[in-house]
Amino acid sequence: MINLLIAGYHGFGNCGDEAILQAMTTNIRKMAGDVNITALSYRPDFTKTEYGIASVQRFNMARVISAIRHSDIILSGGGTLLQNGTSTRSLLYYLSIIKVAKLFKKRVMLYANGIGPVTGSINRRLVKSVVNTVDVITLREKLSEQDLRSIGVTNPNVTVTADPAFKLESISRQEAEALLKEEGIPSDRQRVAVSVRAWTKAQYGDDYILKIARVCDDIVKSGKNVVLLSMEFPKDIEISEKVCAAMKEKSYILKKRFTPGQILGIVGCFDLMISMRLHSLIFAAVQNVPMVGIIYDPKIEYYLKELDMPEGGDVRSERLDSNKIYSQVCEIFDNMEKYKACLKAKADTMIKKADENDRLLSAQLSLIRNKKESLR
Repeated sequence: MINLLIAGYHGFGNCGDEAILQAMTTNIRKMAGDVNITALSYRPDFTKTEYGIASVQRFNMARVISAIRHSDIILSGGGTLLQNGTSTRSLLYYLSIIKVAKLFKKRVMLYANGIGPVTGSINRRLVKSVVNTVDVITLREKLSEQDLRSIGVTNPNVTVTADPAFKLESISRQEAEALLKEEGIPSDRQRVAVSVRAWTKAQYGDDYILKIARVCDDIVKSGKNVVLLSMEFPKDIEISEKVCAAMKEKSYILKKRFTPGQILGIVGCFDLMISMRLHSLIFAAVQNVPMVGIIYDPKIEYYLKELDMPEGGDVRSERLDSNKIYSQVCEIFDNMEKYKACLKAKADTMIKKADENDRLLSAQLSLIRNKKESLR
């Protein structure tokens, strides 16, 4: 058997990161029946139950080192792990996992990673030094490759792929509609999903919340239902409630914690998505639901361009224009089939790119098998 360890931001309630883990474990099981999967997690019991894999408390360093030592390959990913935009401690944590793995002479793959921002000369030197030792690197966007090269990483084994969530499996439409019914979401009108996140670095503070609320009011007045969708549970509930409180019209909030596959199915029940959250945009693409994205991070901007979907504004540098966003929403509804056809073609391309993550992982697994066979 091959022992595989996944190191990512798991067990914290972020649907995007959980979707990545779900897709990774499902795809690994499909490609190889001889792999034991373990994941580092903030909540190991949750991860064990949710995904049927072994799990280790990510902050118990003795157990983490033991898990690395007993593994054949370590996957760092997916998601944006190598960055110090949240904290330098986070960057050092993931670099240390890779460093320890290489000290034990383990194979390491950066699996569909996002990179950056990495600021500070010491941090950048550390990333350069550690990432140059990795066996294979797949990146979920071209921007990440540019960031790595600017840091000075010369590792030749780099491939730009796509986010693993493009391969996530969904519950059925019938099951998703049943979940919406349980949450009191009516089905008598077209539905627009809105996914927002708290972002303290917005140029004009919470003004973006008020502007999104105005857009939601206009959508409801046009005869559609607006549903606030939480992608990081329970953090997104609070910001969703702020949007609803700022509205004059009636809207709905999904307050229950759903699995990634359930949320993917639920997204398929909507007619349009307005979102700041990357994985709600990816879910919409997978389900062929046209979208308007609101940018707070380069990864949102990148995927909107890749999917050829409109951007409603950038909270990093400007006030959102609610009239502009509503006009984009109307444009999509007026030309729905055109947008759906465009989105399907773009999403199919991204799904094929996501396949590359597993093709390259499969090659690594084959190398490990051959080595094990030669030692028998």
